[in-house]
Amino acid sequence: MKNFLVIFFCMSLSFLWAQSDPKATNIMNTSKQKFGALKDISSSFKYSLENKNLKEGNLSRTGTIKMKGKKYRISFSEQEVICDAINIWVIMKSEKEVNISQYDPEESLSIDRLYKIYETETKARFDKDEIIGGNTYNKISLFALNKSTDYSRVELWVNKKNSFIERAAIFQKNGAIIRYELTNLKTDAGIPDTEFVFSKASWPGYEVIDLR
Repeated sequence: MKNFLVIFFCMSLSFLWAQSDPKATNIMNTSKQKFGALKDISSSFKYSLENKNLKEGNLSRTGTIKMKGKKYRISFSEQEVICDAINIWVIMKSEKEVNISQYDPEESLSIDRLYKIYETETKARFDKDEIIGGNTYNKISLFALNKSTDYSRVELWVNKKNSFIERAAIFQKNGAIIRYELTNLKTDAGIPDTEFVFSKASWPGYEVIDLR
C-alpha cells in the first residue's frame, strides 16, 4: 500500500506538471486562431544569438521576413532564404552561390513552428503583462516536457492589441539564447506565391548546388 501511494503521488505530480496555465492557454489559443486566419504577413525583424561559449561572441542580424502559410522568405543584407514548403533555397550573395535543400517542418523558421512547440512539446505559463516600446504584451513561458529537446524553455511576448507573437527567446541547453523581434508588421497585403520560389533568372551568375 505504501509503495502504491508513492507511485500515485508521483504520477499525480507528473500530471499536474504537464498541465498548462489556463490563462496562458487562452492567450496562446487566441493568438494561434488569429494567426491562422491571416493570408500573409510581412515584417522587419531582428535576430540575435547569445552564447558565452562561442569564441566569436554574440551574433546579431536584422532583415525582413514574408510569410504565407508554411512558406517564407527571409532577407538579410548578405543572404536570402526562400521556402515554398517543399524546398529551401539559401542564397549567399558574397559567394554567389545557392544551396537547395528539402523543407523540414521540424526545422522551420516560421511562427507556425512556435505554435507547434506550444501545443505538443511544452507546458505554458502566464508570467506577467509587460510594456515594451509603448506596447503591452502578455509574457508567456513554455517549458519543455521532453528531455530530448535541444531547448529548456521558450519565452514569448504576445501583443495584447493584436494577439500576435512579436518577440521570442529560445533558451537552449547548450547555454545559447536565440532571440527574435518583429516590427513594422503588415498583414493580408496579397503577397504573390512567386515570392516564395527561387528564380534563377533573378540571380544571374550564381552557382546552384542541389543538396536534396
